Amino acid sequence: MKVFQKSTTALMIATVVVLATLGSGCGYIRKVIAKDKLNQGAIEYNKGNYKNAQQFFKDASGTDPDNPMIWLYLGATRVKDYKKEIDDSKKKEIAKDALTDYQNALSLAKENCSIIDNALSYIAVIHDDTGNREGWRKTMEERATSKCMKKETQAQSFYGLGVDYWKCSYDQTTRYQDKFASDQFHYRKMDYSPEALADRQKAQACVTKGFEFFEKALELDPEYTQAMFYKGLLYRELQKLVKEEAKRKEFEQMALKIAAEATALQRKKEAEQRASNQAAPTS
Repeated sequence: MKVFQKSTTALMIATVVVLATLGSGCGYIRKVIAKDKLNQGAIEYNKGNYKNAQQFFKDASGTDPDNPMIWLYLGATRVKDYKKEIDDSKKKEIAKDALTDYQNALSLAKENCSIIDNALSYIAVIHDDTGNREGWRKTMEERATSKCMKKETQAQSFYGLGVDYWKCSYDQTTRYQDKFASDQFHYRKMDYSPEALADRQKAQACVTKGFEFFEKALELDPEYTQAMFYKGLLYRELQKLVKEEAKRKEFEQMALKIAAEATALQRKKEAEQRASNQAAPTS
């Protein structure tokens, strides 16, 4: 590998000299140098030498800061760094730098859908890892509504948002659960104090947002069984939040109906997959 690097460097110097002699602009020369550093960084990254790779990418970003691919690679090495960092303050600092790298890539991506998808995906991961729920939600919604994304990716993003809002409600209603109640979906008394009432309102708001995103996922993919199952679970959340027995029964029936439909559809898809596998020619 050292021989390869020396040969590449020698070739690069020769190329630069020729270009300079021909009167080419310095901007083009910088791009060539940056491309070489990017390639060497990629080699180091693929070998698992992330520190070496990161230095190459840093050098490349200083030479050609308008290349979004450089920022993607640099961000990837910083994600590796913060995931293994045990000091919380250092972890957050490195994650912040990684976030900046991916935002740089995103701002320079123009209409390159591959870069946009990669950058948004990692920005969401960083927000999730650092506990920034609002940042994660905003990025996931941006990913779900991006014209660059395939319908499958959009549906998955809306589904992820729906699950997040279901969990938001579930966490609140679980805190007020009567551990001695025989019905796990029993009514939660959440109006005995301003704090409890605020938790109830938060749960209700999260249920509303959850329904919104599951509906969007199912609009894109009407046979998205996981979205169906979780939509049914949102009705269970509503069941916990209402006191009137008639309403509770109505929400229970809706939850059971959706669960039955999702189960039937899932079994149908599994049967079709088994049939397809059996019909496939064997080597």
